[in-house]
Amino acid sequence: MNRTDSGPGQAARTGIRYLVLAAVSLLLVGPVLWMVSASFKSLNEILVFPPTILPTQFRWDNYARIFELQPFGRQFGNSLLVMAAVCILTVVLSLPAGYALARVQPVASSIIFVVLLSGIFLPPEATIIPLFLLASKLGWINTLWPLIIFTAVLTTTPIATFIMRQAFLTLPPEFDEAATIDGAGRMRTMLQISTPLVRPSLASVVVISCWYSWNQFLEPLVYIRDVNLLTVPVALTRFTDTYGQPLWNVQMAATTVSVLPVLLVFFFAQRHVVAGLAAGGLKA
Repeated sequence: MNRTDSGPGQAARTGIRYLVLAAVSLLLVGPVLWMVSASFKSLNEILVFPPTILPTQFRWDNYARIFELQPFGRQFGNSLLVMAAVCILTVVLSLPAGYALARVQPVASSIIFVVLLSGIFLPPEATIIPLFLLASKLGWINTLWPLIIFTAVLTTTPIATFIMRQAFLTLPPEFDEAATIDGAGRMRTMLQISTPLVRPSLASVVVISCWYSWNQFLEPLVYIRDVNLLTVPVALTRFTDTYGQPLWNVQMAATTVSVLPVLLVFFFAQRHVVAGLAAGGLKA
């Protein structure tokens, strides 16, 4: 009797779970689908109420206007350059730093680690004025250097170092001891023995650094004056008509193009991301 009753009850619970998951998925995916749909609409159709799900006429010229209204190709390249530079610099700095904190354990390593963590919780808005003054003295205003150096050193590297330290802590120390007995130095042990074992965490570092550097808005808004040096997030706000009103259809088209690089990075690294973040929290 219980088995017979449990069948419909189990099916009902499963159906409710799927309905809840579908509703949550719609909340997450809905804005993305609306963005893509709006990128093919006319400006009047975007503002019509009730809104239409699909455009009545696909306007491919919205994508052509992206490059007519602004030097979007150059701005897109600027963002790609900043993203690649920040990603490389973050990996180069965080990999040996995380290994040193986990394996070498220098004097006052705990204090260094606490100071490092404090940098993670410091918002960019709190440091933007002193960094602007520093960039002005260095002659970096209206260049991409502050977007690369300040972001990598002060924002992404502390987070990445924390992730890499936690990942190296999960490795048995016997691996390092065996490499030392075979005559390998610290650098060789880190690069050839330990790093291949923490590739999931390294993939997480790549995704986080790419995502953060690509989405910067405040920093380029403060440091950049030349429209040809702007990055994509700031450029998206400048698709306006002669009266300063936003061209929503062109903005949606440019936004659709702008999300592609980060999606590609996540697509190629997704199988490592979850495993890397989970491994990073195993040891403190």
